[in-house]
Amino acid sequence: MNSAPDTAVIDGLLAKFAQGNMAEAGLLAQQLTEQYPDWGFGYKALGIALQSQSQVGAAVEAMAHSVRLLPDDAEVHNNYGLTLTGLRRAAEAEQVLRRALALAPDYAEAHNNLAIALLDQGKLAAAELSLQRALQRKPDYIKAHNNLAMVLQAQGRLGEAVSAYRRTLALHPLYADAHSNMLFCLSQMEEIDTASLQAEHGAYAERFEAPLRPHWPQHTNRRDSERVLRIGIVSGDLRDHPVAAFCEPVLAVLAQRPGLQLHAYSNHPVEDAVTARLKHHFAHWTTIAGSADAVVAARIEQDGIDILIDLAGHTAHNRLPVFARKPAPLQASWIGYPGSTGLAAMDYYLTDPFMLPPGQFDHQFSEKLLHLPVSAPFLPSPLSPAVNRLPASDNGYLTFGSFNRPSKLSAAVVALWSRVLRALPAARMLLASMPADGSNDALAAQFALNGIARQRLDFYPRADMASYLALHQRVDICLDTFPYSGGTTTLHALYMGVPTVTLLGSTAAGCQGASIMRHSGLPQLIADDADDFVAIAVAQANDLAALATIRAQLRGCFTTPSSSTMDGIALGLELALRAIWQRWCAQQAPAPLQITLPQPS
Repeated sequence: MNSAPDTAVIDGLLAKFAQGNMAEAGLLAQQLTEQYPDWGFGYKALGIALQSQSQVGAAVEAMAHSVRLLPDDAEVHNNYGLTLTGLRRAAEAEQVLRRALALAPDYAEAHNNLAIALLDQGKLAAAELSLQRALQRKPDYIKAHNNLAMVLQAQGRLGEAVSAYRRTLALHPLYADAHSNMLFCLSQMEEIDTASLQAEHGAYAERFEAPLRPHWPQHTNRRDSERVLRIGIVSGDLRDHPVAAFCEPVLAVLAQRPGLQLHAYSNHPVEDAVTARLKHHFAHWTTIAGSADAVVAARIEQDGIDILIDLAGHTAHNRLPVFARKPAPLQASWIGYPGSTGLAAMDYYLTDPFMLPPGQFDHQFSEKLLHLPVSAPFLPSPLSPAVNRLPASDNGYLTFGSFNRPSKLSAAVVALWSRVLRALPAARMLLASMPADGSNDALAAQFALNGIARQRLDFYPRADMASYLALHQRVDICLDTFPYSGGTTTLHALYMGVPTVTLLGSTAAGCQGASIMRHSGLPQLIADDADDFVAIAVAQANDLAALATIRAQLRGCFTTPSSSTMDGIALGLELALRAIWQRWCAQQAPAPLQITLPQPS
C-alpha cells in the first residue's frame, strides 16, 4: 500500500491552495489523511486549510499529527506554534517555535511568531529581541514591524512605538490593524492634544473609508418604525474578555425583548465557555474571523441588519473596515473603545451622562453622541475573593496600588505618583500587571529619579484572574493613570473595596476614572489638576476610618445580573435603538440624543 498519493493527486491539492479555495482544499486534505494516515504532508495541508477557515481546534489537532510525522520540517513547527498561540497556549507555542528556529535559524516568520508567544507571556525583552532578528532577516516584513511596535507599546515606550507604527504604514499604507494600533497608542500619550488626536482618527477615515463612500449601498430596509429590529453585534471579544463582562448582562435581557432580533458577528476564531453562554442570547451567530471585509459586509447586507453595533473601536480584533463600507443603514460604536472611530459611516457613539456629559465632548467625535441612562453594567468576576479589612489598619502604613498595564505608566504619571509618595514617607506602592520577565528596572529608575527608593515599591507580574483580584487585598487605595485613565481595572478594584484617586481628563479615555467614581458616589476622589490629585490622595491616607468605611460599602454598590436595575439598563438601550430607528424611518439625519427611562406610574 502506498504511503502517499500519486503526483497528480498532490498537484490537485496544491492547485486548490493556489486558487485560494481553502474549503475544497481542506475537504481533499481530510480525505487524503484518512486514506494515507502516515502521510505528513496531508496533515500539514489540512492544518493550513482549517486554520485559514478559523477552525482552530481542528487545525491544531491536524498540526500536531504533522509535527509527529514531519519532525524536521521547520514550517510545520512554525504553523503549529502560531496556532497554539491563538489558543492561548503560549508556553507550548514557545517551545514548538524554538524547535522551528533550531531547524531553520534564519526563518523570519518563526522569529516573528515566537515574539507573539513571548509577548503573550509578558516576556517583553525577549519578544523585542526576536522581532529584531526577524527584521534583520527580512527588513520589509510588515507583520514584524507592527508587532515590534506592539512590544514597544507594551513596555511603555510609546514614542518609539508610534514611530514603528508609522514605519509599518509607510511600507503598507492599507494595514488597517496597524493604523488602529497606532491610534490606541496615541490616545495614551500625554504629548498629543485633543485636536491632534481627533485629526489622527480622521486620517484613518480618509485612508480606509473615503474611497468606499461613493459605493455605499442604498439601503432598502423597510421603514416601519415599530417593526422587529435586526440588531447586529460585531466583536472579536465575545469570549472571556472584559467587553463580554459589560455586554453579557444587557444582551441576556435584550434577547427576551420581542421587538429585537440579535445577530452576532464574531471576529475571533477561538471560542470558550463565555462564548457558549453568549450564543444563547443571539438568534443568529456568524463567525467572520478570517473573512474578507467585502464578504462580511455583503453578509450583513444579506441578513438585512437594521442597526449594526461595533464593540471594539480601535482595539484588537476590530472590523472597522467593514463598517466603513456602511453595510447597515444605522451603525454605532459601544463599550470597546473610549473615543471616536473617526468614521463618517459610524452614526452614533453610545455613552452616558456620567462618562461624557452632554454638550462637552461632541466636537471630539465624528459620531453623534447617544446618551443612555447608563452605558453598560459591569459583571464582576465570580473568582473575586471576599473584601478584607483595610490593610493599613494592620500594616501601620498605607499601600497605594496600580493595576494598569505598563504602557500607561508614563514619566509624567510616575512623577505625579511620586509626589504623593514623597508627601507620605511611610507609604508604599504596589504595581501589578508588570512584565512576567521581571523587567521592571526602567520603571524603578523613573521612580528613583523622582526620589522614591525601590524598597518602597512592590512589583507583581501579570497573573490569572483569581491571583490578580486577590492582590487587591493588599491595597488601600489606587492611583489612576492619565491621560488614559483606568476602566475595567478601576471597576475590578471597586468590587474589591479599593477606590481610586483619578485625574479628570479632557478626552473620553481621560474621563473613564472620573465617570466611574462619580457613578459610585465618590466624586471627592476626582482631581481637577495635579496639585488637587496629591491633596486628595494625602487626605485619604490620613483618614483611615473613612477609607475603611468606603471599603466595607463598595461591593454593595454593584448591580446583580438579575436585578431590576439591569432591566432598566437594557430598557434604556432598547429605547435608544428604537429612537434612532424612528429617526431613520422619518428620513431624519443622526443627531445627539439623550434617552430617559419612563417614570413608573
